Amino acid sequence: MSAGGFVRVSYLTMLLVPSIWVLYTFAVFAPQSVPWPMLGPLGTLTQHLIKNYPVQLYRGFWVAWGIHTVEATIAAVLTTMKNIGGVTRLKWIVQTQLFGLASLYMLILYKPKAKAL
Repeated sequence: MSAGGFVRVSYLTMLLVPSIWVLYTFAVFAPQSVPWPMLGPLGTLTQHLIKNYPVQLYRGFWVAWGIHTVEATIAAVLTTMKNIGGVTRLKWIVQTQLFGLASLYMLILYKPKAKAL
């Protein structure tokens, strides 16, 4: 835990979540620009979804962003309740918007140190 009350997500999360978002974004908005066969089974599955379920992919993309936004809003409320402010609060909110539950879970578990009298 850092001194300021902020804990970053793991490197694995930092790698996987943005990679999935990039693939999902390309699948929804520019599917023709990705060589899907080079991605093996993931590419085959994605091509199937693009061909047969484009509306659901599009809606799912915006639902996922909406869920992340709700999680970031919850993070904003939790940081206020835990008396976390300034740049540290902003870090929690942005990290939760980008990485979702991985960040929100750590914030929920975070116990601020009691202030000395």
